[in-house]
Amino acid sequence: MINRKISVLVLTMCLMIPSTICLATDVTEQDVTPSSKRIFLEPQKSFLEKGSFKYLLGLSGGYDNNAHLDSQRDGDSFLQTFFKASFITPLAEKTTGTFNYEMMSLLYSGESDLSLIKNGINAEAKHEINDKITVSSEMSFDSIEFLRSGSDDYLDSGLGLKAKQKLPSNFYHSLSYKMLFRDYNQRAIRLTALVNSDKKRNDWRNTVEYEVGKYFEKDFLKLGFEYFNNNSNEQYLDYYDYDSYKIKTSFTHIFSEKIFSYLSFAQQMRNYRDRTLINDTGLTEWERTLLTSAAVFYNLNKSVSLGLNYTYRQNYSNEPTDRYSGSLISLSTYWKF
Repeated sequence: MINRKISVLVLTMCLMIPSTICLATDVTEQDVTPSSKRIFLEPQKSFLEKGSFKYLLGLSGGYDNNAHLDSQRDGDSFLQTFFKASFITPLAEKTTGTFNYEMMSLLYSGESDLSLIKNGINAEAKHEINDKITVSSEMSFDSIEFLRSGSDDYLDSGLGLKAKQKLPSNFYHSLSYKMLFRDYNQRAIRLTALVNSDKKRNDWRNTVEYEVGKYFEKDFLKLGFEYFNNNSNEQYLDYYDYDSYKIKTSFTHIFSEKIFSYLSFAQQMRNYRDRTLINDTGLTEWERTLLTSAAVFYNLNKSVSLGLNYTYRQNYSNEPTDRYSGSLISLSTYWKF
């Protein structure tokens, strides 16, 4: 009893005097904690030890019969490589952090200036307010480099917010906002059709998206509406300023543990604010784009999947030079590890 009283006295003094003195005193948890109250805690894990890594590698090859998306309809074969590394870790109670790195290369076989490499990093924090509502914030940085045309290279910086709510009968809906700044490395803005300034082009984009979906036993149906406005410092005719409205829907069906399919449809409407028509300067340009995709996937095992995809694009416009249609088909392999 006397020894325990002395130990308690020493511990009390440690709370009152500088820690450098207490370090010289041999006081242990066993000395000051009654045996009936002792709690043995596991060693604290580091930030990396709490999380887990996931990886995805994809390889796609195919043919695009209108690679430039114009009325000339020049076709070209392509090879696309995709790699994604994700680190998922708890940040706090009911809060999860996700950190991603993505690399995508798109190489065309012909003498095309469309071949590019994209590198990007992304960080997201998701918090569960309750069993039905989650909110998340996102920050992203992407670098896009065209291998044969340096004037088109740009950097994207984005910030986003999203709220998602579970609804009865396996429904859900979500609302998100994202702000994006695009900085072109080498493209100068035009003062007139033939005169460039010494300033580089950059664009601001603000996007609002609403989405609603429903889970069935073997199906997943999703419907979304997206609006964004693009504001560029390009001065000549405010060439890249426009409002975009998009309606999109997708449907996923699971046939078995090995086979599932995906079908999507989207219609995008772009209204340019000041870009006039070539043959009629009294009218501004508009575009209507239809995009349909169908795919079927086969799971070889839990890690490897094969996919066959077909996409059709049709663009309508009151500017004849911007009317086009085209399709692409590709065969893909995905490896998760």
